[in-house]
Amino acid sequence: MAGILDLPEEIRPFIGKFLDTKAIQACLLVNRSFRRSFEPILWQKVVIRSLKSNAISEKNHVFVDVSALRTRTLDVHNYVIHDSVASEFYQLSFPHLRRLQLTDEGLNLSSRTAKNKDNDFLTRKYQRQVTDQTQLIRLNPTTRTLIIASLAATPDAEFWETIYSTWVNPQILHATGPVAWTEEAANAFWKACTRFSELSLLSLTIESSPILSTLTFPRVRHLNLQTPSIVQSRWLKPQDHLVLMKACPQLKHLTWDATALSPSQTFAPALLSEFRQAIEQNHWPYLDSLEFCRLYNKLGKELVLLLQAFPNPLTALRLKNCTFNSRVLTVLKDKKFESLKILKIYANCGITSKATLDILTSCPNIEVFRSTHIYAGDIDPSKPWVCKRLRSLTVCFIHRETASNRAVLDLQVYAQLAKMTDLTRLDLGQYSMGYTTSDPEFHLMDAMNTLDLRLKAGLGQLSTLTKLRFFGYANSFQVTGQAEILWMMENWKELRTLIGQLDGIERSALRAMEARGVEYRLCGRNI
Repeated sequence: MAGILDLPEEIRPFIGKFLDTKAIQACLLVNRSFRRSFEPILWQKVVIRSLKSNAISEKNHVFVDVSALRTRTLDVHNYVIHDSVASEFYQLSFPHLRRLQLTDEGLNLSSRTAKNKDNDFLTRKYQRQVTDQTQLIRLNPTTRTLIIASLAATPDAEFWETIYSTWVNPQILHATGPVAWTEEAANAFWKACTRFSELSLLSLTIESSPILSTLTFPRVRHLNLQTPSIVQSRWLKPQDHLVLMKACPQLKHLTWDATALSPSQTFAPALLSEFRQAIEQNHWPYLDSLEFCRLYNKLGKELVLLLQAFPNPLTALRLKNCTFNSRVLTVLKDKKFESLKILKIYANCGITSKATLDILTSCPNIEVFRSTHIYAGDIDPSKPWVCKRLRSLTVCFIHRETASNRAVLDLQVYAQLAKMTDLTRLDLGQYSMGYTTSDPEFHLMDAMNTLDLRLKAGLGQLSTLTKLRFFGYANSFQVTGQAEILWMMENWKELRTLIGQLDGIERSALRAMEARGVEYRLCGRNI
């Protein structure tokens, strides 16, 4: 009978994609043939960090010798440099490089500060790093994704001109912090941006550029804009945001985030009105995905007008710190529910339990839905949830403090969830108490009365969720025990991530989780 040793060599790298570092290292010890097949996988991502003038691989905490790295350049697809490291690590060419990330937390002074200081060492270090970064960019024209964040040595004009003129097929640019301190560098930066199809410009610090208003960004389909946390002379202003948007005729997804601004610095109504007018004129004929944060955080009037004017079918809407009231819901139901597939409503948006249920009972094609909370007592068994295509649901089920029939209400919740048989992700946790001011019926003590996740309370009804890969209940005041974990392992064969509190778990259950490759965490990120 054929065994693992009989696997063809061409199949082994595919299998290696699903193995963690420890498993791959074990494969290296099998024989020489296995070593040849699996060793390149360990080199696909290389993370370099300075450590007393040496470089270190962040993932495995082992030193990376630059001479050894030179022998593996064909295997590297993802190259990450943290801090300022030796110039030799910038003088490498990776023929198959697809992702390059440059961050520098080692220099606490900004590049402008470093230049102005009467300090020869800082000046030389800054100049060397700028030269090194440009050299690395020039040597790796196959890069498709570039991530730069908090670079103390701010890129110069040559850096961005090299990307514009030599990179073969750049696709994604994520830039945070300073990107250009001079007008020449700023002009080169915006020209380079015309080559990308996705731009994520977060808290950008950049010199003003007269060229921005003259350029077109014909490839940009995804645009993510965020204002900086500290208003300063060199920052990408909200007015520049709109100029950039209008220069992207192929725009399909827009994220506009003003979270960093204080309430006294919110976007001017005139700017939002100008944006709405561009929507009404169908300036972006392909735009069908919107994400707003603190743009419409008062009465929601502008958001209602925008949704009413939006001419395209809306497939995705995400709202953070924006008003989601009955008027917004009415517009969505009247005009957008048939096309809507992704709807995420985060805390502090004003959505109520009944509005959340209204969406679940009225939006037939939704596949990903996130809201804050649902009162189990608000669920009407005679109104079934029509979202049969739902793949991801994030919401916390709670009880009113005065509810006396919680056991019956829990069964009603499980009965509704059991019908969502396409679910691959179910998150019942509480990541924020922001919804406490959203629902006028809400009381703080209600948040502690969450859905009982024990088998005797009805968890067993969810055996129908055979596609479930993620189950979370962090910060939900609920604990699962030995019986629940063994039940999950038996019924949710596809489960890969479990987030929440465990209690009374024996080694047998932990071994069952490990054998199944289930990742467990006590708490999760707000995603």
